[in-house]
Amino acid sequence: MENRSHALWAGFFTITMICAAIFAGIWLNRDKTLRTDYQIVTTRAVSGLNPQASVRYKGLAVGRVDRIDFDPAVNGQILIDISIDPDTPVTETTFATLGYQGVTGIAFVQLDDKAANSTKITSAAGKIPRIPLRLGLFESIEESSTKILANTELTTERLAQMLSPENQKIILGAFHSTQEATTRWTRVADDLGPTLQMLPGLVRQSGQTLQSVQDLSNHAAQLSQQLTGLTRQLQDPDGTLNHSLNNFGKLSVDIQSHTLPKLNALTREATGSMHTLNKTLEEVKDHPQNLIFGKPAPTPGPGEPGFAEPDQR
Repeated sequence: MENRSHALWAGFFTITMICAAIFAGIWLNRDKTLRTDYQIVTTRAVSGLNPQASVRYKGLAVGRVDRIDFDPAVNGQILIDISIDPDTPVTETTFATLGYQGVTGIAFVQLDDKAANSTKITSAAGKIPRIPLRLGLFESIEESSTKILANTELTTERLAQMLSPENQKIILGAFHSTQEATTRWTRVADDLGPTLQMLPGLVRQSGQTLQSVQDLSNHAAQLSQQLTGLTRQLQDPDGTLNHSLNNFGKLSVDIQSHTLPKLNALTREATGSMHTLNKTLEEVKDHPQNLIFGKPAPTPGPGEPGFAEPDQR
């Protein structure tokens, strides 16, 4: 009986010492750091994230995850309670993402802030400040991969539709038409061969024609210069043309003032002579004997010697 009593007391003492050691370890290892509480809000999955997980701000460890639970006020929303150092610069633009350590799949909370000089977040009375959770690297890759797979599936379906028997016939017909067009273009190229061979000669002739046109242009320029000189000479007050015009004007004045009056007088004399000549010719025509016997004496009138009264019978 005595041996059993000693064994019982020894066992009790051992258990007591173990419990005391555990309590002392917990007491000595407890976290006495003063921390600030925040809540991370998300509607996405938080696979791999557990309480006591690390919280980092731009890679630096600043706290831990205290609790993960559903939001009783919003269905499907998850609240992640974290406590971090009060010196951590959490602002109104700070956001959280999930990071993963190596290949173990253990997640941690990564805090980041893209805005500069943002206002530091403050907590209202009785309310814990909330930080939104955004897609992390792996979530972004997963979402992009999902979209890529969906687009790939859609592309595959469209390719299957495009390669249907009806479309294959259309594509083969298009290839056949393209082959015929290529053959026709080859024939056209063969037909154009002689014409292309004539092009160098045509180019040379075009060059000669252009040279002729250039020479003609030069001659035209010289002729234009000569005409310009002649125009200047004609417009010169002391030039030959103006001198001739002045002489012609003087001659016209002389003709009008001297010659024309004389011509008018001569014309009047010639007209009188012609009238006299016409009268003489008429008398000769009526009395041609006058040319031989002369003009008879005029018949005496009443009261003149030799006057005889006409016979009244």
